[in-house]
Amino acid sequence: MRHYLILGLWLMAVLALMTACAATPSRQPSTVPAATLAPASASTQSALAPAGPTLGSQRSGDLQAWLSSDPVQPKRGEAEMDAYLLGAEGQPVTDAKVTFDIDMTNMSHGLNQVVAEPAGDGHYRGQVHFAMPGPWRVIAIVERPGQETAKMRFEFTVNRQ
Repeated sequence: MRHYLILGLWLMAVLALMTACAATPSRQPSTVPAATLAPASASTQSALAPAGPTLGSQRSGDLQAWLSSDPVQPKRGEAEMDAYLLGAEGQPVTDAKVTFDIDMTNMSHGLNQVVAEPAGDGHYRGQVHFAMPGPWRVIAIVERPGQETAKMRFEFTVNRQ
């Protein structure tokens, strides 16, 4: 009986790892055409999607998000993160509370959360600090009235100065 329990736990761990790997976004900035990511109102989304490179895109339920940075390729030090959110009908989400949870993927720097301020038309911006170059991740935590909290993970590389 114990062998079946261990085997079951091992299989669940392998499936969880496979799912996490499959869901990992691109680590390098890439231009993501909105029309290829969203099923509803593609013309609206094409007009509203962020112009230029992004750090990736994620979908959670009816929520589509893109993350971009200024500078475009984050460097050690300060950067402005911009989460662009579209809802079910391809409309910008304007009633969310967005928090950026920032950390390295290969070593923790402790709790580092930044509240992003609404910047209009579905954009939420916040100043973040990357302590060193290397692999980083930003989890955009999106809270909306009457909706489940969405956690959208973006991984990318922070360069030296």
